[in-house]
Amino acid sequence: MLVIREEQMSALSQAMLKQFEDQMVVHLSSNFPDETREISEGELRALIQEGIEQAEQYQITLEDDVRRYLEFMVMYGHNFDTSPDTAWAGEFLHAKELDGTAKMDLIDERELEMVRGLV
Repeated sequence: MLVIREEQMSALSQAMLKQFEDQMVVHLSSNFPDETREISEGELRALIQEGIEQAEQYQITLEDDVRRYLEFMVMYGHNFDTSPDTAWAGEFLHAKELDGTAKMDLIDERELEMVRGLV
């Protein structure tokens, strides 16, 4: 029987988190070149780490949902969850009755409506 000690589990989790962070550096730089052009890799990594922590506070923990949260941070600023300019996003994020995916789906829908000029 294989037994994984807590230290091993922690090391595995850290390795997976580092891999996700590496993927997000590439993803955000590639998909948001204008928004990330002036940001060093170290600053982008710090933003990603901050975003992961923020997302977790809103019960956003699935990788795809965290990726979307990070994309909004890059598009609207690292404080898009609390900024008066994006208060609509904060309302969705604070909705206790919604899970992380539902929150990000609502934010995506609202942002799409804004792009189309429907809001």
